[in-house]
Amino acid sequence: MATFTAFGKEFATEREAVLGLMNSVQVAEACAGVAIANWIKTCKIPELRGGLRIIAEREAFHGRIFQDRVRELGGVCTTELDPFSAAGERTLNDQSLSDVEKLADVVKRGGDPETLLRPILDFAESLVDDLESKEALRLYYQDEMSSATWLRAMCRKLADEETVPRAA
Repeated sequence: MATFTAFGKEFATEREAVLGLMNSVQVAEACAGVAIANWIKTCKIPELRGGLRIIAEREAFHGRIFQDRVRELGGVCTTELDPFSAAGERTLNDQSLSDVEKLADVVKRGGDPETLLRPILDFAESLVDDLESKEALRLYYQDEMSSATWLRAMCRKLADEETVPRAA
């Protein structure tokens, strides 16, 4: 029987691999969209809030697109939020943390965006039969790289501003 290898695991078919990835990603993205939208409600830094609005919408959008694709492929969205994503959401909802602390945690947890996200692009490029999912995943990669790059730049900017004394 032919198998499809992705993320160090063997799947019976390409379709099973796509369903596995999209099922796990859809819940993380949908939940991140909600968590970031909640953070926006309390965010005190206008420029951070402006960027977070775009990112929250992207995350929620990705969740919806992947949920739809799972269903189109005959799957059911049953995956629970992974511990890594759940911990990140707890941080974003922690009212005792400043906006800069929350942002620093997001950036630190994400690490190098290329290292984190490249496997998704590699997976997309390996798809032969499911061209619809291939292109959706390629664009997802680009969106996530854009968000991660912006978050890292904003974190550097705000961290530098915190260390510079302000005029009274």
